[in-house]
Amino acid sequence: MINQVEPNFDSLESEYIVDYLNSGGWATENKVTRDFEQKIANYVGMKHAIAVPSGTVALYLAVLSLNLKKGSYIGVPNLTMVATINAILWAGHIPVIIDTDEEMCLSLDSLMKVDKISALMYVPLNGKSGNAFEIKHYCQENQILLIEDSAHALGSKYDSSTPCGSLGDLSVISFTPHKIITTGQGGMILTNNKDFYNFLVQIKSFNRTKDKSDFHDGFGLNFKFTDLQATIGISQFSKLENFIHQKFKIQNLYKELINSEKFDLVEFAEHELPWFFTIKLNKINIEELISFLSSKNIETRMLYPPLNKQKYLKEYVNGDVASSLQTFEKYLWLPSSTKLTDNEVNYISSTLNSF
Repeated sequence: MINQVEPNFDSLESEYIVDYLNSGGWATENKVTRDFEQKIANYVGMKHAIAVPSGTVALYLAVLSLNLKKGSYIGVPNLTMVATINAILWAGHIPVIIDTDEEMCLSLDSLMKVDKISALMYVPLNGKSGNAFEIKHYCQENQILLIEDSAHALGSKYDSSTPCGSLGDLSVISFTPHKIITTGQGGMILTNNKDFYNFLVQIKSFNRTKDKSDFHDGFGLNFKFTDLQATIGISQFSKLENFIHQKFKIQNLYKELINSEKFDLVEFAEHELPWFFTIKLNKINIEELISFLSSKNIETRMLYPPLNKQKYLKEYVNGDVASSLQTFEKYLWLPSSTKLTDNEVNYISSTLNSF
């Protein structure tokens, strides 16, 4: 079976882990985590980075950082993984589901029809940039705090010089196994705001008065990372540019080889990096295609269901969400690992063409 996605490890991760274990480190969060945080912060051009156990926790803590009154309204695109909206609910606020545009990112037109939101979650879904700059400008003009959920988008950009992960008042990256680099599980919050940074450092480590103290300045939790994860992360980060190059190579190979009127390969702007390679279906049944490809040992993945399709989230829809509803069964994610060989891409493409 050709997996839809898988992590790309080699002997380097093993070498880094053995070296770390031989160093006498305690495995928990310490100097290696600081190093990993700094590398990611420098890469996206943000001043501060805070590593936490998952992207979901990162989103939750980002929302807490805003210090909003409980029950505040926070906008969220209808096309995103449920972690984005669950973080809002977890923090005690009310999500406002907003429609997406043809790029599958939050629609500026739909956002402008929304009243009384205090903050907004913007998602460069699948590495697409959408109308990010216009939306940021709108938020600034309307005193709306902006959280950028760039879980998918490390390595992608909003233009030639603005990396995903640098747009928000707080920005979030995920390191789960299907992201471009992974630490197994893990997430990171990025910000230029010193107050947000100080709050995050304290809240994730029990809000201790000082290191190793059992006196606390207030409520806090344990959302620490580990140096073992950071060791893997640094190894993966050292290969990020190679992974990016491989993503572009595979996208171009799919573009060259897929030749069928039944579907089109979704194209990306020069500054955008595809997380998953995507086809748009032209009047064919998505379930039949998935079943056919599976029978040929090719695993694929449907897009995230629109949030309003989840029973527990229906009440949070704001206005018309027709665009995102039409999107769900029109697109399919193809095998997208950076480990894909040319022969595998050839096989996947020829199998698609034979459908």
